[in-house]
Amino acid sequence: MLPSHSHDSGSRTGSSDPVGTGDPAFGPALTPAAKPQEPTGPVDTVGTSGMRIDAERRPDGVVHARVAGEVDLLSAPDLRKWIHEELSAPARLVLDLDGVEFLGSAGLSVLAELSEQATGSRANWAVVAATRVVLRPLEATGLAEQIPVHPDVDSAVLAVHPPQEPASS
Repeated sequence: MLPSHSHDSGSRTGSSDPVGTGDPAFGPALTPAAKPQEPTGPVDTVGTSGMRIDAERRPDGVVHARVAGEVDLLSAPDLRKWIHEELSAPARLVLDLDGVEFLGSAGLSVLAELSEQATGSRANWAVVAATRVVLRPLEATGLAEQIPVHPDVDSAVLAVHPPQEPASS
């Protein structure tokens, strides 16, 4: 089994205001995401700029990345970098955004870029989005029709698996 690693490139020293009450650029400090259920593979944890990524490499080859916190101008470059460093084609990624508390235009840009890149490569990916915080900006920008959005992890995992070939008799 591969070792897990953790990386924290720093956190904001923002105010103690509740989420959404302060300036989004100087919002609350990084808080750890809720502990995930027992993973079936190694977990990579990246905490940075008000955002946290917990990535589980499942035995079926799917990378399940849980994103929590704020995906804004400060943290979106880190999400972009993580995606480019951790994924290579062919890849299967489920990007779980249900822990996201704020999704800004920079985060939307990362999702649009991922959609364009996946079209030209052999990458299958899906987004889990069941919260208004994430769904509202996706719908307002039209990205909800361009990217594979699913209401839960199970349907997203099924969507990223390649179609099964019919058994020959």
